Amino acid sequence: MVKQWNLAEFTNLHQARHFLSKDNRKTLGLLMPVDVYVQDPYVAESNEGLALNTILMECEPDLMAGPTSARIAVVDYDADTDKLEDPVQWDRKERRFFFKHKGAKVPVTRAHRNLPQFHQVNVWAIIQSVLCMYEATWVLGRSAPWAFEGNRLIVVPHAGCLANAFYSRRSKSLQFYYFGPENKRVYTCLSHDIIAHETGHAILDGLRPLYFENSSLQTSAFHEFVADLTAIMISLLNNELRWEVATVADGDLGRDTVIAALAEEFGHYASGRPHLRSATNKKTVEEVSDSTSPYPWSEVLTGAMWDILSGMFARYRARPKKNTGKLPADREALLWAVNRFRRVAFQPLDYLPPADVQFSDYARAVLRADELVDPVDENDFRGLMREVFEKRGIDFSTEEAQSESLYFYAYDIDRVSRSRTDAYHFLHENRRQLCIPADQDISVVDLYRTDKTVMGGGRLPREIVLQYAWREDVPLKGAEFGRLNGETMSMMCGGTLIFDERGNVLHWVGKPGSGAQKVSAGRCRKYCRAEREKGQQRRRQFLDYVAGRVGGGLVGLVDGDKPEEIDARPPMVAHRAEDGTLRLETTPHLRHWTED
Repeated sequence: MVKQWNLAEFTNLHQARHFLSKDNRKTLGLLMPVDVYVQDPYVAESNEGLALNTILMECEPDLMAGPTSARIAVVDYDADTDKLEDPVQWDRKERRFFFKHKGAKVPVTRAHRNLPQFHQVNVWAIIQSVLCMYEATWVLGRSAPWAFEGNRLIVVPHAGCLANAFYSRRSKSLQFYYFGPENKRVYTCLSHDIIAHETGHAILDGLRPLYFENSSLQTSAFHEFVADLTAIMISLLNNELRWEVATVADGDLGRDTVIAALAEEFGHYASGRPHLRSATNKKTVEEVSDSTSPYPWSEVLTGAMWDILSGMFARYRARPKKNTGKLPADREALLWAVNRFRRVAFQPLDYLPPADVQFSDYARAVLRADELVDPVDENDFRGLMREVFEKRGIDFSTEEAQSESLYFYAYDIDRVSRSRTDAYHFLHENRRQLCIPADQDISVVDLYRTDKTVMGGGRLPREIVLQYAWREDVPLKGAEFGRLNGETMSMMCGGTLIFDERGNVLHWVGKPGSGAQKVSAGRCRKYCRAEREKGQQRRRQFLDYVAGRVGGGLVGLVDGDKPEEIDARPPMVAHRAEDGTLRLETTPHLRHWTED
């Protein structure tokens, strides 16, 4: 019997959940069991152990029909049939979902896997669990924002008949489709990998909204990488799946096909392949350099991070326990590796530039974030990371401007972190130190504090993260730009600063512009001259990228904000902003599942 609390008591308990153990939260009724697919129905057919699993979800005080929680609202509307499915209902007293059948309230369980109400709960619970994973203190240590106005992500589990699923910022939604004959229908809202992947896109878009602009192939590929890594990580946190991996791998994660293989059902029925992508690949930057698709590029980073996880597992597996001197069991060693890996893989997202992210930016962020948490590095995990990045052809060398100490004019870090306006004043007063041209108007993209911990409860020093950016106009001149010839496009510039609570700079990464600072040569810092040269190189690469996309017939021009039509737009669109410049974006429905 679920412990009964009145709404006020339950709300107070919910607010205190961060200070309670999982067992205590379960006893107090703050967690509720929900049945979900841990892979997809196709995998479940051949392996019953990888079918449905009961996971524990946070039980919010004001859950509503849909399900609708504080951050997610499921709206089950099929645009092809113009049908709005009856939403699953919420019983606050019993703290469980139900649907009505012949006037009776029937709790939603795995026995109802073929009903749309089960689909609604399945997709909601997986998205909610991914969001909780990111917001945990051993990952981001803060709430993850959405990239659109409002605080609820709309989820459409049966959006229509199509072999696809996608995240769209413009419609504030995750759209999941279905395809195949009626007796063998494939629902993307039942694929754990696809749901987690698309949620990863939505979360990264909220964390780094300027990555939405398609400034380079690696920036597009990075979005795919984070989405794939999200699907892998949320699966690794499932005990049954992780144990299965430990058993199958037998000490070598390169053998795994349980978690490393992504979207098995979709790959089988839509493409005739065992999966869409795999983390156990050996692709390098050199091997994919001729590809114009972000997907092979993303596999380079995904494979690199899987290699790092594999190396961590091998080292934990070979390290005797301190209390007994015996080697740990594979399950235990993999758990240790996974717990360290999620910090190593996701905490560096705070250390990335606000725009135009490159693989090298992520590699440096991974190494720097780990150095700050574990300066001693007793097991030489950073040596492992460097070795993996080098084999994959990913540059991780520290740039001169990043290694040189920054000497800012006197500032009060508490005041800087208090508001975006105060942060702007700090940036403006330190333009010369940050290589920001005097004639550029700076925007504070984001300003936040983190409260992170390591596994075991140790609190990490609080960090203050300041992201700033400006737009540099880049004229498109030449026949190679086709119908965009004569237009002006924006190149994003800016940086990310990480401070500790005392105001010490822990990390600085920038995306320099190509313009001069407009100060006398004697007053211009040496590294800023080097930054300008990098900015000019960025500008040339940006122009080459745009020309290549246009030349390949991949870019369409969109004036105004017209409703999206599935399969009616080219893979990339150039949106005209209010200032008349163009912004290059990837068409959402062509971002993930329909391109090799």
